Amino acid sequence: MLDERFYISSGPLKISDIIEGTDSFLLNDIYRDEKIYSAAELDLSIKGQLSFFYSKKYLSLLSTASATACFVTADLSGLIKSQKIIPIISSTPRAHFARAISKLVKLRKDKKLYPKAFISENSVVHATAIISDGAVIEDGVEISPYCVIGPGVHIKSNSYIGPHSSIKCSLIGSGCHIKSSSVIGGSGFGIDSDEVGIINMPHIGRTIIGNDVFIGSNTCIDRGFIGDTIIGNNTKIDNFVQIAHNCNIGNGSIIAAQVGISGSCTIGNGVKIGGKVGVADHINIGEFASIAAGSGVMHHIPPREVWSGVPAMPIRDHMRSVSARRKLSKKFE
Repeated sequence: MLDERFYISSGPLKISDIIEGTDSFLLNDIYRDEKIYSAAELDLSIKGQLSFFYSKKYLSLLSTASATACFVTADLSGLIKSQKIIPIISSTPRAHFARAISKLVKLRKDKKLYPKAFISENSVVHATAIISDGAVIEDGVEISPYCVIGPGVHIKSNSYIGPHSSIKCSLIGSGCHIKSSSVIGGSGFGIDSDEVGIINMPHIGRTIIGNDVFIGSNTCIDRGFIGDTIIGNNTKIDNFVQIAHNCNIGNGSIIAAQVGISGSCTIGNGVKIGGKVGVADHINIGEFASIAAGSGVMHHIPPREVWSGVPAMPIRDHMRSVSARRKLSKKFE
C-alpha cells in the first residue's frame, strides 16, 4: 500500500498510457483502456494493480496473484492468462515495469502538500539539523548535528540519531540508537535495461525500524522496492553494514561489521551473522541460525544451524572439506 506521507499516486492510468514509449504490447487491444491505479508485487497484487513476471523461478508467486495486468515475456504469457490477468508482452518485463512505476508514482517533494513538521518540546534537535515538513519527532528524541530528516519521517520516543545521518521514507521505532553517517531509507541498488537504455529501478516502499534497534556508523538500510524493508525489535547492527531493499530481519538478531545482505532476504529472529558475511538475494535464514565470519551464503539456511565457508555450508561439512584439502595438499609436498 502506497504511503502517502512519502509518495503521490498519479493513477489511475490506462494501460495504453502506461506502455506508451516502450516496445511492450497487448495481445488484444480491447484491454487498452483498462485502468491501473498502482503497482504491486505479483503475489500480493489485487485488481487495479500492475505487476511483472519474467521467470519460472518465481512460479509460486502466481498462486495468489490477482493483478489487473502484468508485464510478462511471450513464452510465459499463458501462465498469466490462466490467472485471469491481462498479459502485457515484453522482452524486458522488469525494466518496463520500472518505467510504469515512474508514471504511476512520484516522490512527494512539494512543501505545500505537507503540514509543518511536529517536533516535541521534550526532544533535542541541533540547530544544524534539517527537519523536513511533515516529519514527526516524538518526546525524548535527540537529533545530532548535520542530520537530514526527510519529509514525512516519523521518529518515535527516546531515539538517538547520530551526526551526519540521513533518514527518509522511514518509520523509526522508540529507543533506537543510530550512529553517525548512516543512511536509512535511501533507494536501493536496482538496475535494468530495455530498448531505451539503462534504468534505475524506482523504489516506492519504506524502511520500518522496530523498537530498541541499534544501528552502527556508516550503515545503509535501503527502503523497499515496492513493499517495505523491515528491521525487527531489539536487533543490533554493527558499522559498515549494507541491507538492501525488501529485506525482512526478525527480532533480536545480531549483525557484525561489513556484512552485505542482498535484496528480498528474510532473516529470522535471533540470527547471528559474523563480520564480512555476504548473503545472496532472496535467501531465507531460519531463526536462531548462526553464520561464521567471512562466509558467502548462497542457499537457504534452516533454523538453529551453524554455517560457514564460501559457499557457506553446515559448519561440520565445511570443517571436513578444509581437513580433506589439507590432507590432500600434504601428499604433494
